Amino acid sequence: MKNLCNIFLTVLPIVIFANMLPGCAPAKVYPPILVLATDDHFGSFAAEILKTEGYNAFRMEPPEPENMRPDFLKKFDIVILGQASISDTQKESLEQYVDRGGNLIVFRPDKKLGGILGITPTGGTLSQGYITIDTASEAGKGLLSQPLPFYGEADGYALQGAASVAALYADTGEPSGLPAVVLHQYGKGACLAFLYNLPQSIVYSRQGNPAHAGKEMDGILGLRAMDLFTGGWVKPEKNTLNHADEQMRLLSNGIALLSRKTRPIPRLWYFPDTLKCLVTLNNDGEDSKEEAFEPQFADVHAKGAKMTLYIKETDLVTREWVNKWTDRGFEISGHPDDTRQAENPDWNTMDSVYKDLQNKLRLQYGISAMHTVVNHWFVWPGKLAGGEPDFAAQARIEENNGIRLDCNYAHYDNGSTHGAFLGERGLNQGNYNGSGLVMKYADAKGKPVNVYQQLNNVYDQQYMEHQDQDGFFNAFRGLVDRSLENGIYSFVCVKAHNNEYFFSKIPLMKMLDYANARDIPVWTELKLLQFLQARDETAFKNLTWKNNRLSFEIHSTQPHDNGITCM
Repeated sequence: MKNLCNIFLTVLPIVIFANMLPGCAPAKVYPPILVLATDDHFGSFAAEILKTEGYNAFRMEPPEPENMRPDFLKKFDIVILGQASISDTQKESLEQYVDRGGNLIVFRPDKKLGGILGITPTGGTLSQGYITIDTASEAGKGLLSQPLPFYGEADGYALQGAASVAALYADTGEPSGLPAVVLHQYGKGACLAFLYNLPQSIVYSRQGNPAHAGKEMDGILGLRAMDLFTGGWVKPEKNTLNHADEQMRLLSNGIALLSRKTRPIPRLWYFPDTLKCLVTLNNDGEDSKEEAFEPQFADVHAKGAKMTLYIKETDLVTREWVNKWTDRGFEISGHPDDTRQAENPDWNTMDSVYKDLQNKLRLQYGISAMHTVVNHWFVWPGKLAGGEPDFAAQARIEENNGIRLDCNYAHYDNGSTHGAFLGERGLNQGNYNGSGLVMKYADAKGKPVNVYQQLNNVYDQQYMEHQDQDGFFNAFRGLVDRSLENGIYSFVCVKAHNNEYFFSKIPLMKMLDYANARDIPVWTELKLLQFLQARDETAFKNLTWKNNRLSFEIHSTQPHDNGITCM
């Protein structure tokens, strides 16, 4: 394995295909990246960003004095510091680390770090604005030059030796004259500073406004995750840019740039193998019987695709039918129904709904657990068991019940009192949460939840109610084409209800033909989950850099049918 990696790495740039090495006991070697953060201020979510961007070779520690000693920091090529207040002693340790050749990345820095970062505070903050990346800079190369929304607050600074990598723009789109991201050479090292809290911004972009948790906001019956995106939270004209992902790539560019003078840091590719897009297909079973499912399942199977079926009423489907289709690679899971509480769902009732359906699936079909899920009507409780508002309360319920991937965020705003607040339909629909990637949730305090959030970005009912078959297909085609051709990468999730197959059959078959023509596989949600878990769990070990050759081992205890690609 190590020799294979060496061979490929001597012919750069090229992607590496690496077999997993399960069960090995690697030598204790420090990874190249140290993350100093806690759950406070979304600090621990930095780990989810790194894993999403494929930088799995990192160590996470709290920013406590023993972890910020110069003799410890020097063991790492790059130190990433989450938003935190630091002491004078910690400031001196970071200065010494960078001055002697270390590389520091910091999110919404403590003002004590102004000198090392090459900036000076001007006072004031800018909230819910935009950043514009300087694509002529080294860190900004290959990224988008359009203004990109950020969420939360950015502090005002003037440049004092640093170079601006991205500029702050007001919500009106007007330049503020202030930097958003800066790069500064300090001694033998360098610093990259995001002057807003990048992890918090990514979470708010993907999950919505936490102040709307547990509130009816969009005028559509029932509390749903989409209520969190009202009030101008979505910037519809930016939906086709995946603006949150672009800011994570700016961080990745910064890591690659800072590591040039030390050693390359290997990364994992977003998708399986060398794909640039992946499609998943799911179906809410509602109250249909198995004979009603059979035509759609047969059509999907004939196209070489796979599909997830979320069953609401287990008495309507037999074990024999479930076994037939799971044996063919389809996924059967549950469709929890708490619609009797749709307007005010509570934690305890939703939790009992999950437990009851899990039990029925086990007794009826021998399915030991639901691994992926969609709720009937997308019902989304907004309060924890004790009544505290939290926009990830539903994700916590799922985590407690063994669910690991959720598709309850969907593009549906028909009949809203806010109009089409999620953005236009059809070819330019895009991703209203600013992201085409699949990442874990975070709770209101910033702590990651062990459940992946996948946006259901191609939803049949949104188009069926407009009798727009072409729009349904074109929404799919636009996401796929931008992912393949423009680097606006998306995992494309299609929902096609069986009881709406009278509408969706023609456009769905066109989607599957289009995917086949462009060599894009169509998976179940479970297979995607298994890939994501294997990718996130993959570890780089025993990295050595000698004579311009990088060698390392890749370890994973979770095998997967498709390759995990190293860049």
